Amino acid sequence: MFTRITQFFVNSPVEILVLWGLVVVLVIVLIFSRPSRVTLATGKDGSLQISRHALHRLIEACCEQVKGVDSARATVSGSAGRFKTRIRLKVRPDAKLDAIQGYLTQEVAGIYRENLGIENEGPVEIDITGVVPEEKGF
Repeated sequence: MFTRITQFFVNSPVEILVLWGLVVVLVIVLIFSRPSRVTLATGKDGSLQISRHALHRLIEACCEQVKGVDSARATVSGSAGRFKTRIRLKVRPDAKLDAIQGYLTQEVAGIYRENLGIENEGPVEIDITGVVPEEKGF
């Protein structure tokens, strides 16, 4: 039995390299995968968590209420209470970009502080990815 196993490893170094490569990739994926939930508060009675998807949708909903913004996509990354927020917007031609940027920066900071209880929110990056045409009305 033992000789068959050693004989396999000696005669097939390519398979061994492939197996080790798969193990390394699996370990890297497990180490760098982001948790699906962010813990907002922890106490003796339990913890308060929000899913990353819900956090993204909360910020996107705030952005889509601003005049001149057609659609928004938000991503939040980071940990240890400091989050980097990136918002990609599609705007209308009449949008005032500097006003939108200032307002959204304040609103996102307000969401972190007032809604989620996070004091150290981190930077907010706003990217304009497109301009949608005005809808022609009757």
